[in-house]
Amino acid sequence: MIKKIKSFYNKENTNYSTGYVDPFEFHQTFYQMLVNFKVADLKNKNPPSYFNQNMILFLTALVASIFCFISFYHGLETSDLSRITEAGTYTIVMSYKLLILSCTRRNLPQYHNFLRALKKDFKYICSVGEKYRVKYFENQLNTWKICVVLCIFNGGIGIAMNIFAYLKLFYFLATHDADTEESRPLLFPFWFPNVDLNKSPIYEVTFMFGNVAAMLYTYNFTFMLQTQIVWIRQIISKADVITWNLQDLLVDVYPTTKKEESEYFSKLIENRMRNIITHHQSMYSLLEDYSIVYKKLLMFEQTIYSPVICLSAYCIAEKLDNGEFQAILLLLCFTTIVVYFIPSLLCTYLAIKVNSVCDACWGIPFWNAGPVIRPYMVLMMQRSLRPLPIQSPGFKDISVETFSQKLTSAYSLFNMLRA
Repeated sequence: MIKKIKSFYNKENTNYSTGYVDPFEFHQTFYQMLVNFKVADLKNKNPPSYFNQNMILFLTALVASIFCFISFYHGLETSDLSRITEAGTYTIVMSYKLLILSCTRRNLPQYHNFLRALKKDFKYICSVGEKYRVKYFENQLNTWKICVVLCIFNGGIGIAMNIFAYLKLFYFLATHDADTEESRPLLFPFWFPNVDLNKSPIYEVTFMFGNVAAMLYTYNFTFMLQTQIVWIRQIISKADVITWNLQDLLVDVYPTTKKEESEYFSKLIENRMRNIITHHQSMYSLLEDYSIVYKKLLMFEQTIYSPVICLSAYCIAEKLDNGEFQAILLLLCFTTIVVYFIPSLLCTYLAIKVNSVCDACWGIPFWNAGPVIRPYMVLMMQRSLRPLPIQSPGFKDISVETFSQKLTSAYSLFNMLRA
């Protein structure tokens, strides 16, 4: 069993050293999720429409957001700071799911452009770019491994939240006093006017709805984060291909006094440069499409990150002072830190890779290549030094530095509330 898992993780049964490799078969989990979310099904021209999971995900998130907001408003009315922080945290988190679904629905052309570019890149590496095949597929294998780990991590978080919810309920049933007015615990702090959620069957329905909503949120977030990882790493792979081609631009080219050889070398350099410029433009097209889809999500994450961490940590501390350990909220707090760190790290690495194209241009003896390609080299260097299009006015860069600043801000807010 362990050998099969290792074989699946390392793709030992997939031969990508020769022949054409289908990118959608290589990135199985990624493509299957795109099909499930109705983003793409390139192999099936008439996909079944009898089960629209996106509508179910949207309605579940909408209902959960409304329920959490009602509870949050009740906390404001009663000045219950513990309820305000807990319900407010879940309201923000569930609202983010609605934003993810809306961005997915509105930006389908960008997803399709990405899939076409991915297929085109694999075709190039498997035919024209055979020289770079090993290094390219090493990067793709790392992308696949990251996606597998991510799916396991996110799936484990959803399952753990459900397990903690059941354990909390079992512990309550085993220890509670029938004479007290304690309510049975729920995964989300729901509250409704003139409704006793502790009575059956209302409690059972609400309890199961909360658990299902948590699992569906995990599933939806896994789709968003996995697509984001594959997309960014594909842009990074593009930058690597450009760098490799730049390093080989003047390979087998030497000064000559013969006219025929000079013309041959000139044409050879022009063809190689045309290929580099094509890849460079394709990289920025992918980057622009990524920005259209994910800029709003990244800016929303940057805005809510500190409040979510601060409110969840404060609620955990307050409950702990009262003798109650909030394992579910602690898990949510930890997950928020991890899933915000991942795009911050990827975008930092992406900026370094895009800037490295400029370094690669400086690393070749372009003064021996003639005056034809020099303007293109200058334009490529200037473009590579520009800020990434995922930045917006009024917001900080998506980077590890910003992640650290936001974490520090959340800690400061937490200390202020606890003072």
